[in-house]
Amino acid sequence: MPRSVNWPGASLLPFRTPSQSVDNYSHCQFAWRMKVDIKRQAKTKDHHRRAVRRRPIIKWEPAAHHWGRLRRKDGEAMLTARYGGNDLASLLQAAAAGKAAPFPPADDRGAWERVTAESREEWIGKAEACLAYDWPALQAQTYIEVKRTGHFNPYIDPYWKRRETLGSLVLGECIEDGGRFTLAIVTGIMCICEETTWLPPHMNSYLTRVNKAETLHAAADHEVELFSSETAALLAWTYDLLRGKLDAISGRIGERIEREVRDRLIAPYLARDDYWWMGFAGDRVNNWNPWCNGNMLMALAVFERDPLRLAEAVGKIMRSLDVFIATYPADGCCDEGPMYWGRSGASLYDCLELLHLMSGGAIDIYAETIVREIGRYIVKAHIHGDYYVDFADGDAIVFADGDAIYGYGLAIGDEGMIRLGAGIPVKRHGFVDWFPLHRHARALLREGERRQRAQQPPYMRDVWFPHSQVMAAREAEGTARGLYVAAKGGHNLESHNHNDIGNFIVYADGQPVFIDLGTEEYRAQTFGPQRFELWYLQSQYHNVPTVNGTMQRDGRAFAAQGAVRRADDDESDLSLDIAAAYPAEAGIACWRRTFRLLRGANAAVEIVDAFRLHEPGAVVYSLMTPLKPKPLDEGVFELAYAPGRRVYVAYDAGRLRMRAERVAIDDGRLRRNWGDAVYRIMLESAEPQQAETHVLRVAMTADAARL
Repeated sequence: MPRSVNWPGASLLPFRTPSQSVDNYSHCQFAWRMKVDIKRQAKTKDHHRRAVRRRPIIKWEPAAHHWGRLRRKDGEAMLTARYGGNDLASLLQAAAAGKAAPFPPADDRGAWERVTAESREEWIGKAEACLAYDWPALQAQTYIEVKRTGHFNPYIDPYWKRRETLGSLVLGECIEDGGRFTLAIVTGIMCICEETTWLPPHMNSYLTRVNKAETLHAAADHEVELFSSETAALLAWTYDLLRGKLDAISGRIGERIEREVRDRLIAPYLARDDYWWMGFAGDRVNNWNPWCNGNMLMALAVFERDPLRLAEAVGKIMRSLDVFIATYPADGCCDEGPMYWGRSGASLYDCLELLHLMSGGAIDIYAETIVREIGRYIVKAHIHGDYYVDFADGDAIVFADGDAIYGYGLAIGDEGMIRLGAGIPVKRHGFVDWFPLHRHARALLREGERRQRAQQPPYMRDVWFPHSQVMAAREAEGTARGLYVAAKGGHNLESHNHNDIGNFIVYADGQPVFIDLGTEEYRAQTFGPQRFELWYLQSQYHNVPTVNGTMQRDGRAFAAQGAVRRADDDESDLSLDIAAAYPAEAGIACWRRTFRLLRGANAAVEIVDAFRLHEPGAVVYSLMTPLKPKPLDEGVFELAYAPGRRVYVAYDAGRLRMRAERVAIDDGRLRRNWGDAVYRIMLESAEPQQAETHVLRVAMTADAARL
């Protein structure tokens, strides 16, 4: 098995019943019979180009549903069953001997002098700028105000800035090795160690659950969550990288770091089994699991030398990771989206890589199908450049960790991951955020190798996640040119869920045309009982219908049904009944929505809605786009996605009326993805409708768009 540390020195198939008739699984039978009738009657070339294609219906196959992250028996105790016995202490001899770092210390000049010239200049320049940072206090006043207002950023932005400054200074010193950053590093270490708590207000469970009237932190507020564990990992790797330099200044520096990491991370981790993200109490886990467990492993790799205590802690981490792996859908789909894969799948890679190093190579589950599929997801979700399929809270523009993708690909021997990861340049996103020092260091030391292997991403033609009901398709394998469509079914209780059953996105030549907005900067309401009062989470701001003034509802019961999927050289299709995504007051009897990419000379994306209501009613189709629509002929408008390039969008003007509104964006996170405004196009029924078939057609030429 190829290894991923190169610095010198299930698969559950979709349920298939080929003999099953259309009526057995169609909740909107009249629409399917209509397709069969048209197949028999269509003879002319003109009709061949119409919305409903002449294809043998027997090729459609019902697909399995993924009703949340339910445990799979084949993934139970994968790590613990194999490596969690009495001999775990002996397996961890490399870690107990202090030989488990994923990168060499700054003293290994041979390794650090191989950092590329561009990265050397960038990081030394950044470290020089950080010398002017005066380490302003994290104010108690701000902590109190965040608790009162629910807006997180006034506290976490300066919190993150401290950690980014320390990490940048550390990397600058590792690269330059001149000693001019070390005293500033010591100042940063001490400032962070002196913080009353590493828990921001919204992560402090004493304030959020135990005593909700309290607004201020206390020195006893120590828990294991994202912020505290990231801080502990940052300090641990700071000491591990610069141990010689820091010890030469004062032995108290390392002693202080170790004491704070043990008190604030290691001790509470070992003392408690009730953190929800551990999964021991049956709670639904997500990216928090490998993220927090990974940071705990990092702290242990640096500081724990007692074999028995190390085995106890690592055994608990493996039990928790087993829950994460066992509850992951077998298709490997990250229902939190590609942005969160960076802290879901990529954090699992961090954990597995550290376990491999800590055990001297003995702990290795990379050959497992589920582990491989979790990794491959990121390749399947890639559209072009920094754009990824972005349903739910995730961003469309993802600053993917190319090194983690590359390393994961090496570990499982997947050429697609290697190609994607090697081709992602090392870059900074320009806004204050998490600072995972271990990832930056690992990427710097492997950048030269990745550059040598850089090539075009795989650009997979057809993608289907049967358990999560997510599809994607492009015109041709291996290129971003042409049309691309992605769509989803699933249910409205997915992690970081939006009410978006039946939502879709369309790209042209790798550029966004119809979009999923994503989310604004997080605040208390984002995770509270009023979450779905936020406009951008509601179905009316997704590319789905609103029926009789009624939007979709949140909850597991609101879900797609009867998903069917087919793909061949001519077209790629997904069909869903989305009626159950709406409450009863919508008055829907059935609603079959089909997403179709037609390949060939007249390539197009079609969205076909065949529905029946209990009574005649009003239907409004929402279409979200970052592009200003320009009406052309009746029933056609264009969207210019690049200079001199546009798509044409056709709809049935006889039954639908178009209007559009500009939606100004003042939130920083949404602006980073879409600019200062997006447009909401509404296709509204001209009169009450009861049983109809509506077609939306998107093409790159006016002729191909014509219905």
